Amino acid sequence: MAQALSRGAFYAVLAFFTLFSIFPFVFSVLTSLKEPGKAFAPGIWPERFTLSNYIEVVQSTPLFLQWVVNSVLVAGVSVGVLVLLAMMGGYAFARIAFPGRDLLFVTMLATMMIPGQVLWIPNYATLANLGWINTYWALIPAFVGTLTSGIFMVSQFLKAMPKELEEAALIDGLSRYSLFWRIIVPLAGPVIGTMTITSFMASWNSFAWPVIVLNSPELFTLPIGLNFFKGLYITKWTLIMAGSMFNTIPVLLVFMLFQRYFVKGIATAGMKD
Repeated sequence: MAQALSRGAFYAVLAFFTLFSIFPFVFSVLTSLKEPGKAFAPGIWPERFTLSNYIEVVQSTPLFLQWVVNSVLVAGVSVGVLVLLAMMGGYAFARIAFPGRDLLFVTMLATMMIPGQVLWIPNYATLANLGWINTYWALIPAFVGTLTSGIFMVSQFLKAMPKELEEAALIDGLSRYSLFWRIIVPLAGPVIGTMTITSFMASWNSFAWPVIVLNSPELFTLPIGLNFFKGLYITKWTLIMAGSMFNTIPVLLVFMLFQRYFVKGIATAGMKD
């Protein structure tokens, strides 16, 4: 009896936090389907469902689709580059012995402890000297934190991989380069899936740094562009919620595609032989 009550209380807590977590998303979806001007009418359920907010979001702002395309391009390139660099860096730290490796690894981990806001001014000054302000190159510093965490995750994952696989491949005549692409990368699906999800979310939802370095509306990403629906005296909440769905759905799709690798990657990172 006591065990049944304990299990019931456990599931009740899980159910509560699940509902607490999904409520903002459900609220956003239902608000985006309400008639304009009735965002905060009593009750969260719309009196009449309408898709007019989605149509108005696309038609009222000529650059809206451009912002979506910009976000896709920035996130796609960022994920591809980050996953590649993290795999190469993590493999080097995990499998290649070179002078100063441990010191360099500890230094890299130490940089993760520095709040990103502390680096905003020096990063901006550096980019200004390079002439990269108001270009997509200026977004690079925003994703370095994701790169260091990715290198750490990959290195821990590869340390758990049997060394006999590499030794057998080297005996068979594979070069280090071929070994990386033919043996390591195909076996690193879980950690690649995990990095894809985390880096995509970091890039897609990035707001503060792009606001600082991007000035031209045609270069804005979607999170910045949504601010156009927020005026000084009037805020079109139904349009903001509809626009937010364009910002949310790609993240959900990426998570659904890679979620089976995500749990396995988190579970195996840090395990050793």
